[in-house]
Amino acid sequence: AFQRLATEKGVDIRLGKTVTNVQSDGIHFCDTTAETNNDDDDASSSSDFLPTDLVIVNADLPFATETLLNAGANAQPKYDWDDKYDFSSGVIAFHWCLDKSLDDLNTHNVFLEAGNRDRAEQSWTAVRSPNSDHGDDSTVEPFNFYLHRATKTDPTAAPDGCDSIMVLVPCNTLRRNQEYAKLSRSEAIEKYKDQFHDKTIAKAREAVYQRLAAIDSLRDVQKHIIDEVVDTPATYGDLYNLGAGTPFALSHGFGQLSLTRPPAESKIPNVFFVGASSRPGNGVPLVLLGAKLVAEKSKRFLTKLVDQTTK
Repeated sequence: AFQRLATEKGVDIRLGKTVTNVQSDGIHFCDTTAETNNDDDDASSSSDFLPTDLVIVNADLPFATETLLNAGANAQPKYDWDDKYDFSSGVIAFHWCLDKSLDDLNTHNVFLEAGNRDRAEQSWTAVRSPNSDHGDDSTVEPFNFYLHRATKTDPTAAPDGCDSIMVLVPCNTLRRNQEYAKLSRSEAIEKYKDQFHDKTIAKAREAVYQRLAAIDSLRDVQKHIIDEVVDTPATYGDLYNLGAGTPFALSHGFGQLSLTRPPAESKIPNVFFVGASSRPGNGVPLVLLGAKLVAEKSKRFLTKLVDQTTK
């Protein structure tokens, strides 16, 4: 619906493109599927330029400031972020399709650790991956997790007699390595994926199975999973240009709350940020409020620009 409305209003939507540079007079971009390497001449030859009066960046602010702003005409697709901020938790997400209906689950379900006081307190610590980039010492602490069952309110989310759920397990964010910024985007993402070992993911999955088994109808839920997609902070970072790979953006500590959160305005006067890491904050209501404010700022900016050019 949004795409149709935008098209009707004359918006030119360009798919399969990756923005590599944002500057005051426009943006450079290339084909997303284009093979990239560290040869600036190759990058320049495959880059296109779109002149603009105003740019609104909806990539995550810490990613954009480090990777996109004034990156240069020959910039290649990269994955890096400004790590001076405090970030929210990362997540390991399990997306499961099942051949049975999970009628005992609501739309939103939160599973809290309550075995004893110590485990309850520990459960608020994110799942830990190994501190090194290699090794088999993966451990899973007691953790709380969220489960979403879309079919409870939208029966079209799965065929009759089947179900689809998403489980979000809190985990640490990506650990930034500045050397990875020298690599192509695809190479950097593969390096960051290595921070979440298969063993860590398997232990988290098994722990979720055990917790779900507390519900009689879910004791054998793993036997009914017919398809699975797993996302980690690395895949979220790749898909959505998120700093540190966290889907919840910057944390809401006092130093990043309200007026202390990064503003929509960038260091380039005609470039604005929108999204969870800029004011007013994360979560759907705040992000939509921020988008409205940026739209209003943009309208004022363009109106002033037109007035100046017509005088």
